[in-house]
Amino acid sequence: MALEKNQIPTELFDAYREGKCGVFVGAGLSQGAGLPDWAGLLVSLIDKAESDYSIPKEKADDCRKLAEDPAKFLMLAQEMKEVLGVEFKSVIEDVFGRADLQPTQAHELLVSLKGNRFIITTNYDMLIEQAFAKNEQYRQGYKYYEAHALQRDLYKRAFFILKAHGDAKTAPEHIILTDKDYRRILYKEPGYQSALQSIFTMYSVIFLGSSLKDPDLQLLLNYINAAFPEGGIPHYALMTTDEIGNTERGRWKKDYNMRIIPISSEDNYEDINRFLRFLQEEDPKQQ
Repeated sequence: MALEKNQIPTELFDAYREGKCGVFVGAGLSQGAGLPDWAGLLVSLIDKAESDYSIPKEKADDCRKLAEDPAKFLMLAQEMKEVLGVEFKSVIEDVFGRADLQPTQAHELLVSLKGNRFIITTNYDMLIEQAFAKNEQYRQGYKYYEAHALQRDLYKRAFFILKAHGDAKTAPEHIILTDKDYRRILYKEPGYQSALQSIFTMYSVIFLGSSLKDPDLQLLLNYINAAFPEGGIPHYALMTTDEIGNTERGRWKKDYNMRIIPISSEDNYEDINRFLRFLQEEDPKQQ
């Protein structure tokens, strides 16, 4: 069943019209462009390690089994990063830096929004920047280690893109992928911590293309919940109906102040495009 506008909380539209919303983009938005999800990336790393004879076939087969369990993703990523060494960078470049990648309709709708205050993405690709370029706009995303510049734009209330885990084009050697990487930026990068806390206290964040199975989403939300255990302003996430039931939706609201907007996975997640069009209709500069 297609997403209807009346299924979206009115508070979300109110916040959007008032310029109090930003979007968090997960891997699901890039899958439509032909990029892998978490498991697919890990398999690419395993394949590279096996083809380079960095690991024997028996270990490669064992690692592929681990790649089927989301709870093992971060551990397996750490193993592959250590095994591949300098070749880790080349896999990231090969997978996410391909010249044939093109933005999807969802990317183009996203960059057309006039009331959106920022885009945060954990994706390593450049599809968001490409979508802006197609719209004759130049946008450069900040990396997690450029918190000083990010704080400046937050202070000025200027639009920004945050490549929260780096990107494959400008600094593939600095991307965030493993458990150690995540915990370092969440707990040992004070500038980045400060920026995240500012974002999640100043704005309602809309999560698009994120899965409940994504370990990076779980770590981020646990960090935010630890920083603000009493809750705060509401956030929103589009999640497929086969991922989450009513009880779990209730827990997400209680534990993370996160309102789940159920969508369908049919028609290549067309509900995400519908949602973005609904936001366009509420754009304060188009009325």
